[in-house]
Amino acid sequence: MADETSSLTVAKLKALCVINDLPTSGKKAELVDRLLDAGLSHSEVGLSEPEAESVEEEVVFSLEDETTISIEDDESVSEKQAPNEEDTVLEAVLVADIVDDEPEEAFAPVESKRQDAMTLADMIKNPKVIAVVIVSLFLGAAGWWYINSSLEPFTAEPLRYGDTMEYTISGGIGDRPAIMASEGFLDLVFNFLEPEDDYCRIFMDYEGRGTLGVTKGTNQLPPVPNHLDGAVRSQGPYGSNDWLAVEITNTYEFDDFDIGRNTYSIINQGSCPGAEDGAYVPGEAVLTTTRHIELKEQATLSTSFDFTATIDNKPYEGSAKTFDVGGLLGTLDVVLPGVSLMLQPIELQDLFATDVIEEDAFGERLGWRWRVVGQDTLGDDKTWKIAATHVDVERLCLGSATMEIWAEENNPWATQQTVDVIISNDGSLQTECSPFSEAFGDYLLPEGELELHHTFKSTKLTRGSKVLDLGKDYDLRPRSNILALDDDVQEDWGGQDKLHPPDASSMREHTLEKAMQCFDYIGGSASGANAALNDGGYIWRGLDQRTGSTTQWNVSWVAVDDTSGWVLFELTGEPTSENCTYLDKGSFEELASYNRESLPAVANISTLEGRLTDTARFPQLTGSEGVFEANGGYYEGTRIGFLVAVPGDGANDLLGQLTSTSVGATTVDLSRTWEEGIWDHTFAVAIDATDGRVVGWTKLSQAA
Repeated sequence: MADETSSLTVAKLKALCVINDLPTSGKKAELVDRLLDAGLSHSEVGLSEPEAESVEEEVVFSLEDETTISIEDDESVSEKQAPNEEDTVLEAVLVADIVDDEPEEAFAPVESKRQDAMTLADMIKNPKVIAVVIVSLFLGAAGWWYINSSLEPFTAEPLRYGDTMEYTISGGIGDRPAIMASEGFLDLVFNFLEPEDDYCRIFMDYEGRGTLGVTKGTNQLPPVPNHLDGAVRSQGPYGSNDWLAVEITNTYEFDDFDIGRNTYSIINQGSCPGAEDGAYVPGEAVLTTTRHIELKEQATLSTSFDFTATIDNKPYEGSAKTFDVGGLLGTLDVVLPGVSLMLQPIELQDLFATDVIEEDAFGERLGWRWRVVGQDTLGDDKTWKIAATHVDVERLCLGSATMEIWAEENNPWATQQTVDVIISNDGSLQTECSPFSEAFGDYLLPEGELELHHTFKSTKLTRGSKVLDLGKDYDLRPRSNILALDDDVQEDWGGQDKLHPPDASSMREHTLEKAMQCFDYIGGSASGANAALNDGGYIWRGLDQRTGSTTQWNVSWVAVDDTSGWVLFELTGEPTSENCTYLDKGSFEELASYNRESLPAVANISTLEGRLTDTARFPQLTGSEGVFEANGGYYEGTRIGFLVAVPGDGANDLLGQLTSTSVGATTVDLSRTWEEGIWDHTFAVAIDATDGRVVGWTKLSQAA
């Protein structure tokens, strides 16, 4: 009896393989056998439950008879040709239809007489059979074309250690540049490039190639367990290097990287000219991003990038690393989750998970609403074409963000992907929005616009062998609650008698506690600050810049009525009228937020300095390119600062823009600038003062 065929489709069988952590390659029968070997029942894979074996009569299909088919052309007989593939297919269709049509005559038990068996000649003489043959020939040819031109539904392939895809990058659509950023959105670019002028708009066009891959970790120290071979050791935000993670790297090589920059117009009352009015300067760049995804929680552990660029014959270099959050789009990654998927060929499982990609399929994931448009051809290959729209950008009337994705079964990434994004809060994209959405967009986004227009297209794919170990636990996995600072080192300064977060540093002579004593001597020059601090106000931002034996402090204050300002002064020696010198003051145009109830308990700066100078935790912060010397002290000129963010509606309301939390946050930041040959270098690091978690660091270098 012929083997039974599963009633499930290939796509559903592959989905079962994904769920049961099995390979998805192979034909339908191989998928069924693999699932049965894994312990699934016959009914679960679309087969009927096996019955008890029974003895069946042996049957024989006979084509022998006294009458046979002979070929008169002797030359044809002598030239025996092997049947080609098409003949074989059509013969199979022909025989199958004939057998089904005349079962009693075509098959006979062994005991039956030979003359009872119908010969091939008898079959062909039957008019009914001739009709079947003609129909079979038509259907066979049509079926052969259909099988080779249609596209099977599939579920996205999981990534494997060692997967690599090379692709081309082309920027711009029509007359729109690949990237355009104006006004407040310039921070996304100038986080990596230090501008010399006050630019209001930049625009970039680029062409090049990229390489996206999953690292196959080897020779890890300490060694990785055998069953998790391929994972890499990774550093976490508390300094532990014992996390196991999947490492995904993406390198952009821009052979043509042209950048244009506009300054505010003096003639047109400070307006910002458009991209069409700017002049491009040539350049080239290489940018590599590296993302570590922790095995157990499957969350991004860290994101780092390194870049080198030459723009208008001026070289730039830089690197950065962030933990937990962040990326090339900065806070937009937090405000609009999923937007970072536009920056490289998308991993299909990120967007589709185990959903079947087939005609008219649709879904929503990671902020993107997607729909399979239909089949499309890329070169000689058939692919599924998918349209995706970012829901939050549309819902909040922030503009539009769309992608077109071409997906193939054997590729875990998009084979081709186009990106078309316009984000703005100037009202031009908000004509049909509710007043709430308009207000939210104005509050959430900076002034200006951001546009992205580019295309990725795969040129070469190399598959690895082992599926990623995401979701698996491992021995000695670090626990954040153990690595974080203990609660007993945190100080609550939310009471009415506290003026600022605790400092208590032993590494710096003029702590914040000493600096605040200067207000007893410079009070007349800083009367607004003094009045606010004497009536329940507090310090929410402070910067300490040291030169020799003198420390310059710039502190920002907020009063109970939300008025706020800053005071600049310097201190030499102990706080006295002679040693405290007032320098300058000012007020903030945008009100800061007063919210004592939300001030978080924090560790003092001294405790945080101890963690940052621990080279076993963060070796990157000590040495010639960090902020600490080899002996653990600060480099000359290193600046120390802190920032208190609370929910509210003012200038220091960083949290209210991103979350609905009622608890504030405090960070401590260190930065250093120095010269080396032709280079000017800047290094900066930030740490969460509530639990000791490092937020990230950056190093930027440019020719002096």
